[in-house]
Amino acid sequence: MPLHPQAERFLKTWNSLGEPPMETQPVDVVRRSILAASGLLKGCPELARLEERRIPGPRGDIRIKIYTPFGPGPFGIALYFHGGGWVLNSIDTHDDLVRRLTDAAGCVFVSVDYRLAPEHEYPAAVEDGYAAVQWVAAHARELNADPDRIAVVGDSAGSNVAAVACLMARDQHGPAIRHQTLAYPITDCDLDRPSYHENADGYFLTLGQMRWFWDLYCPDVTRRTEAYVSPLRAASLRGLPPALIFTAEYDPLRDEGEAYAAALQAAGVPTTLRRFDGLIHAYLRRVETFDAAGETIRTIGAKLRTAFAQPMRS
Repeated sequence: MPLHPQAERFLKTWNSLGEPPMETQPVDVVRRSILAASGLLKGCPELARLEERRIPGPRGDIRIKIYTPFGPGPFGIALYFHGGGWVLNSIDTHDDLVRRLTDAAGCVFVSVDYRLAPEHEYPAAVEDGYAAVQWVAAHARELNADPDRIAVVGDSAGSNVAAVACLMARDQHGPAIRHQTLAYPITDCDLDRPSYHENADGYFLTLGQMRWFWDLYCPDVTRRTEAYVSPLRAASLRGLPPALIFTAEYDPLRDEGEAYAAALQAAGVPTTLRRFDGLIHAYLRRVETFDAAGETIRTIGAKLRTAFAQPMRS
């Protein structure tokens, strides 16, 4: 279908800025620009508590933010992994979104500041992601949460980290993860899918940016087909947690997200796929621009409430 009018207005404004292509700028310049443009939007819900900590990681401490909703608990607990091509963004740029998710889901959220490329190449991000899952499982009770009710949520490259954390937990007999929510995930290193050609330029995320992200995150091209960088290429997806996957029509990542949903379903994993026709990558972070952002947040919240309400395992 045609671009949604909200996406059309956003892209007109975005493209009129005349910024040089992201991949032609120094990484630190892009990071500062994104952070400067971030902040709480109007109508952001109040929470019972917001705390920042540092937890042990495989190569040093990992910064996290812990978001606690109102209520007596113990709560379910979800980890959030931010997007940004494994190169950009942080728990600060996604603070607004995680506040909204915490309120919608009525659970504790732990937002994870995993290591970024190019300073830290693959597998740094996913190692930090899985270390955070292990820490949450071990410390959930002190956060007024239930270690038997853990979920992971991510967007874009953060969805890659979330999906790989589920694979690692399965492969290493680690913490049980109840549910995974993946918003327009990166699941494969193949940049020759139709959605990459159809949406190569002009729709916010570009093919050039994706090549840049991959080159910075996993410069060794021989490793890009490993399951922990391209989870769609895992030998098996059996035994993974139920999944909720969102894609957008005008997004280079559309096809690999939908292929991952199909592969999960083929492996017997209960999976719900929702494509937002007419929309673009990264719509979820822009609740004042896209009605679909609020709808997606509410859907994620409802799905987590349902997942956490299931009977405990014996």
